[in-house]
Amino acid sequence: MANSREEQLRNNRRLARQLVGAVALILVVIGLFTVLNWCVAALRAALDDSDRRERYADRVYGLVMFDVVPFEDASQVDSSIFRQAAIWGIVYQAQKNGTLDDYERDAQTGSLILPQLEVDTYLTNLLGPDYPLVEGDFETEEFIYTYDEEKQGYLVPVTGSVGLYTPEVQRIWTEAGQTHVTVGYIPTLNNSTSGELSLTAPTEPIKNMDFIFSRGENRQWYLTALQESATQPETAATATPAPTAGMDNPQALVQDNLDSTMTDAAGSSAATDTQDQTAGDTTSAEDTAPAEDTAPAEDTTEGDTAPEETAPPEEGDTAASEPAE
Repeated sequence: MANSREEQLRNNRRLARQLVGAVALILVVIGLFTVLNWCVAALRAALDDSDRRERYADRVYGLVMFDVVPFEDASQVDSSIFRQAAIWGIVYQAQKNGTLDDYERDAQTGSLILPQLEVDTYLTNLLGPDYPLVEGDFETEEFIYTYDEEKQGYLVPVTGSVGLYTPEVQRIWTEAGQTHVTVGYIPTLNNSTSGELSLTAPTEPIKNMDFIFSRGENRQWYLTALQESATQPETAATATPAPTAGMDNPQALVQDNLDSTMTDAAGSSAATDTQDQTAGDTTSAEDTAPAEDTAPAEDTTEGDTAPEETAPPEEGDTAASEPAE
C-alpha cells in the first residue's frame, strides 16, 4: 500500500510538471510571435513613409495647383503667389476634411470668407516665422482676391475646378543639410494653361519638381527653393494630353457631337431623297418622250396617204398619163 501511494504521488508530481512545462511552452511561443509582430510592425513603420509624404503633399498643394515657376530664394518671390497658394491649400484641406461648409459666405457674392489668420498660419508653417506677412487686396493671373476689412478675411471664389495639377510625392531625401522632396505633377481636367478643357487627362505625373526645405527655428523644415527635378517620368514626352480647343465643358462636347451626328444623318437622308426623285423624273421622261415623238408621225403618215385612197385619179387624167401608141 505504501509503495502504491508513493508511486501515485510521483505520478501526480510528474503530471503537474508536464502541465507546467506545456503552459510555459505555450507562453514562450506566444511571446515569440508577439515580439516578431512588433519587429515587423516597427520595420514596416520605418520603411513606410506614406504619412510623411502625405504631409509634404498637403504643404505644397497650393503651389503645385498653379504650377509656380522655379525659384532659388523664396524671399524673392512675389508675395501674391504664396498668398494664393495658401488660400487654395486651406480650401483643399477643408474640402478633404469635409469642413468647407463651416466657413462664412459673403451675402452679395456667395464667396467663401477665408480668415486672414488661417492664411498667415499656413504661410508661417510653409515659409517660416521670418517670412513677412501682408494683408489686403491682391491680384494674380487667375483671380482677383478682395480683402474684407470688417470680416478680416479674403473673399474666395470657390469653383469646381481651379488648379492645373495635383501633387504626388515621389521621393524624400536629405542632402547637404537640406530636405529634398520630389513631387510629381498629375494634370487635372483643366490642365491647360490656356484654360481649355481636356477629356483625356493622365493619371500619372507628367513632370517632377524638387521642393527644397531648410531647417529653421524649433528644428522645423521650411520651404526655401523650387527646382526642376533631375529625374523625370519616362512617359513625360507622351503623357501630355491634347486639350480640346474651344470647349468649356464635357456636356458641350457631347451635345455638339450629337448635333453633328443628327445633321449628318438629315443631310444624308435629304441627299438620298433628292437622288430618288431625280431618278424618277428621268424614268418618266424616258417613258413619255417616245409617245410624244411617234404620235405625230403616225398622224402625218395617215394624212399623207388619205388623198390617195379617197381621191382616185380621173379617167381623163389617167388617159393623159398613158403613153400614146
